[in-house]
Amino acid sequence: MATRVALFDIDGTLFDSERLWAEALALAFEELGERQPADRLMAQIYGMAWPDAAATLGRLYPRAMRQTSGLALGRRMCVIFERLFAAAPPVIEPAARLLRRLRAAGVPCGYVSGSPRVTIERDLRAAGLDGLLDLGRSVPSDDAPRGKPFPDGYRLALERFGVAAGEAVVFEDSRVGATAALAADVGEVCVCPPPSAPPQTYPEGVRRLASWDDFRVG
Repeated sequence: MATRVALFDIDGTLFDSERLWAEALALAFEELGERQPADRLMAQIYGMAWPDAAATLGRLYPRAMRQTSGLALGRRMCVIFERLFAAAPPVIEPAARLLRRLRAAGVPCGYVSGSPRVTIERDLRAAGLDGLLDLGRSVPSDDAPRGKPFPDGYRLALERFGVAAGEAVVFEDSRVGATAALAADVGEVCVCPPPSAPPQTYPEGVRRLASWDDFRVG
């Protein structure tokens, strides 16, 4: 069945931003008196939607999390993240090229992400990529009842684009994201984690690419 829609993850796929989120978390934690290396924090919550990440942090770092809430910590992280992102937008250029090739071929593109709409769309505008994605039919964390690895976000995107699961291709970087896409029965799930990603194992059925440039459009 021909591909009728392409769905991109954001953090770690279009932007090498998981490392920035981890750095933002490390700085926010430091304000609470909890010093943790950013790479350790990234490995512990890589690819998770924020509610699940906050719950995990609550179990791992109860002293720090007793001083705040998941909502308040998330807001503080967003402030720090935006400062880091604005200093040097970490666009993954092969992924941006793939997005442009798909749009040139007439394939509608959207995103499914565990980050909030306001952050995603501000960053897409800063990188000049917002016009390549159908923002109205995309799915940020605001819209999905459950985050990845649950399939809710991908199922909602399929519904919004009006396509069958087998007609979609998904581009991801994380195990939890790939698991969510597979659970939604999408036709093809491709992964290409950035060098900053921690080691991961992917479920059976995922196509591993050495570069986003290797994906053939059409």
